[in-house]
Amino acid sequence: MIVANKAKIYAEDNFQAFYTDAEEIRLLMLDLLGNVHGQEILEPCAGEGSFIRGLNGIPKEVTAIDIDSKHINILNNVFPAWVKTIHSDFIDQFVSDSLPKENFQNKKYDATICNPPYGLKFSVEYRKEIKKKYPSIYARESYGLFMHFGIFLLKNLGRYVFIVPDTFLTSTNHKSLRKFLAHETQLTHIIQFKSKRFETVNFGYGNLCIIAGIKGNMDNNNQVIWVDATKSQEPITHDIFKNVATISGTEFLQNIEYGWIHPDHKKKIKFTCDTKPLGDLTECKTGIYTGDNNRFCAYDEEKPPSRINGHPIQWNDKVFVSNLSSKEKKEGLNNEKHYVPLIRGGHREPFSETGHAINWSNEAVNFYDKDKKARLQNSAYYFRSGLAIPMVTSGRISASLMKNAIFDQGVVGVFPKDDKWLDFR
Repeated sequence: MIVANKAKIYAEDNFQAFYTDAEEIRLLMLDLLGNVHGQEILEPCAGEGSFIRGLNGIPKEVTAIDIDSKHINILNNVFPAWVKTIHSDFIDQFVSDSLPKENFQNKKYDATICNPPYGLKFSVEYRKEIKKKYPSIYARESYGLFMHFGIFLLKNLGRYVFIVPDTFLTSTNHKSLRKFLAHETQLTHIIQFKSKRFETVNFGYGNLCIIAGIKGNMDNNNQVIWVDATKSQEPITHDIFKNVATISGTEFLQNIEYGWIHPDHKKKIKFTCDTKPLGDLTECKTGIYTGDNNRFCAYDEEKPPSRINGHPIQWNDKVFVSNLSSKEKKEGLNNEKHYVPLIRGGHREPFSETGHAINWSNEAVNFYDKDKKARLQNSAYYFRSGLAIPMVTSGRISASLMKNAIFDQGVVGVFPKDDKWLDFR
């Protein structure tokens, strides 16, 4: 029983295990799994055996895997001999070539049930290993990997039940998971509900869902029970299935690319494949370069940035934050407060206030206009309301609101032609 070096795998020492205390949900999941008498069951994230102790029927064998040695000790002490424990990292068993393989990968199971960890922070190096071996899988989210690998180990017509965040239903990142579920399984149930039903859970996902199905290809005639209980205060039991319409496999097969949305919500949300160039809706401009940032750029001395580029100033004494006149916007300020807010490149929170400023005195503006190194480019867009998008190479795109400020050349200023398009909340 070998566990891989978790320092290599996890960016933080945190297994992201969330223990649920909603008994009705545990019982519903076990009911959805069905009678397992005489079957071989896989529990890839067994914990302390919450699902194992409530199984309907006595299975032939349960393979209970967990990365935490404390859980393995509890399982060994509490459960009978038909529970076979494996102290290992379930995901790494599929990823690492150096980790000795456990026997569970050589078997096919009749059923699997699991409450996998959500949001494990894999290291960059480990994500690269995952993508190298499984190019189509989204490597940044742990629960999808548990679903992929757990279902892979099922026999044909084997049963699965998972409780996971519902982000896979619509997230672009999880398109490969939707494709896998639609092409490799027959969905039978989706039940969405608020995560706050679990008092012990505290994480950023808004909704959870139970997803259940059978190993085997979905076709257009499959019928899926989909319950949206996100607004319900009632216990989640079999009663929620009363008078619920089923949804055909066609809906799922046709919407893998753009996401799975409950039919009740489609009445409110309209998706379109039509596209327009960004230039038809906005004007996109880059901003100023002073030619000498240490001389002309400044920052609030009470809130210095992590990377210093400029000089410190007393913000309240030096920065003019009111609206400028047309002349002042063009020619600069002629008073003691001659700095104005500056939006610099880099990621910012959407509504954060900048702590950077730029010298906007008459002399400084003249320098920007005349000096060969400086670029007073797109000055007609300075001080306008728009979105600041950092011009950087990054794995994510961010945007922040800017107004009554100047933006530098590290920013793409996006200025909607209609003000109604500016509100991105």
